Amino acid sequence: MDAADTVLPPTPAPEPRQWVYCFGDELYRFALSRVPNAGTAEELVQETFVSALGALHSFRGQASERTWLFTILKRKIIDHYRRQARSPFVSLAPIADQEVPEARFFHAHDGHWREEQYPTAWEMGGDEGRGDVLLEQQELHAILRSCQQRLPPQQLAVFVLRFVEELPAEDICQELRITASNYWVIVHRAKLQLRRCLEKNWFQDPAAAKLTK
Repeated sequence: MDAADTVLPPTPAPEPRQWVYCFGDELYRFALSRVPNAGTAEELVQETFVSALGALHSFRGQASERTWLFTILKRKIIDHYRRQARSPFVSLAPIADQEVPEARFFHAHDGHWREEQYPTAWEMGGDEGRGDVLLEQQELHAILRSCQQRLPPQQLAVFVLRFVEELPAEDICQELRITASNYWVIVHRAKLQLRRCLEKNWFQDPAAAKLTK
C-alpha cells in the first residue's frame, strides 16, 4: 500500500467526564507552582475545564487532549497575571530599608548581574548522601516559592511570565501593558528582592554555619 493511501485511525473524541480524574491533579500541580495559593490554582483549573467545554467544537486532535488542556491553562495563568498587573506604571519606592540603585547590580545593556554582584554559588549536601541533598533541595524550593510570593503583584507577574513561563520580554510588555523600560525596572527589583529574601532565610556564611552546628 502506498504511503499516500495509508488510512490513519480516527482521533479519539475528548471525554470531558474523565478530565478531572485523568488530568485534574496534574493541572492543579502545574498551576500551584505558578500562582500564589491553592485557591487560585483551583480556580484556574476550573476555568480551564469550563473553557475547554465551551471550545469542544474547536478540538481537532492535532495535539493530545492533555496538551490541549495545558495550553488552555497556560493562557488562564497569563490572564490571571495580566489582571493582577494592570497598573501601567512602576513604583520607584525602595524595596528595602534604603534605596539601592539598580546600576550597582546589573549591566545597563542587557540587565544581567554585574560580575562583582553575582550571587555566590552554593553547593548543597556534601558527605551526607543523596537523601540529604534532595531534602535540602526541597527546603530551598519551598523557601524560594515563599520569597517569590512576597513580591508585589506586578513584580510577581513579570517574574513568573519571564522566568517560569519563559515568555519573551516583548510579549510580557504587551500582555501587562507596560513599557520596555518599566519591564526592566520590574525585573531588576524582583531579582534584588528575591536575592535579599534568600540571603536572609536560606544562605548564610559558612563560618557562621559551623558555629551553629
